[in-house]
Amino acid sequence: MAHIALGDAAQEAFGLDQVAHVLPDALPHKRIGRPSAEERLRWLSQLAEARADRVVASCPTGLVIDVVQAFREALDPRCEIFVITGRDAAERCVTWDYGGGQPFSEQIKHYKLLVASRRGAYAVAPELANRILPFKIAAQFDTTSSSGVRQAIRSGTPWHHMVPPEIRDAVGTAYEGLQS
Repeated sequence: MAHIALGDAAQEAFGLDQVAHVLPDALPHKRIGRPSAEERLRWLSQLAEARADRVVASCPTGLVIDVVQAFREALDPRCEIFVITGRDAAERCVTWDYGGGQPFSEQIKHYKLLVASRRGAYAVAPELANRILPFKIAAQFDTTSSSGVRQAIRSGTPWHHMVPPEIRDAVGTAYEGLQS
């Protein structure tokens, strides 16, 4: 529910024409276990089917700049790309050790980062104020996360409110009995 709320709030706040939910095949900061990326992609596709303003895509890697570059190649060059994220993920992007790769200060020139106020507002450095744009999301989504859903299912605590009705059964089945 939080991913949908992020897209809805950013779309409203910034007048976005379309929101793409992108699922990487691999993430730089954690391993994707069960359910598989393919199964998660099916869930996202099922959710997007009902909305003309939503699309779903996958990308081989999870670095934001890789996703942006893939979209840049596929879109009309006049399209402006915005990356929507929560405060916690934005902090990872800005402070990530990109090794020998392009530093964040160069990457951010290729897109604007829209940062939702999850568990507090994001403090934008003055030199990035024209590229990183905070927005508000309902406080009820501060604690909603995929990890929280998995943990609730495993512990038998309420979780249905965190997952869209269209995919609840599939999510419940996929996460039952998982230990991690």
